[in-house]
Amino acid sequence: MRNEIDVHQALAVVNKITRDGVKQEGAYHFEGFTVEPDSDGYTVVLTDGRTSLTLFFHNKYEFDYPDKTALDSFMHRYWAVYGM
Repeated sequence: MRNEIDVHQALAVVNKITRDGVKQEGAYHFEGFTVEPDSDGYTVVLTDGRTSLTLFFHNKYEFDYPDKTALDSFMHRYWAVYGM
């Protein structure tokens, strides 16, 4: 599986989580995801606890995950939230 996403879709997922989620200790929680904005205001991390998707300025991003199973689980839930 290639680690490619559409950054605009990812930002739509982040927006949905920040809009519909619960804010606790500076992070938003929704449907098993956590969104944590960075202090710089240009970086945001979307995580499910095992896999993280960091969105940077200028439509750049980076995945961090321990194995393919964790990434697949993350992406399955990501698409579910995006489709809501």
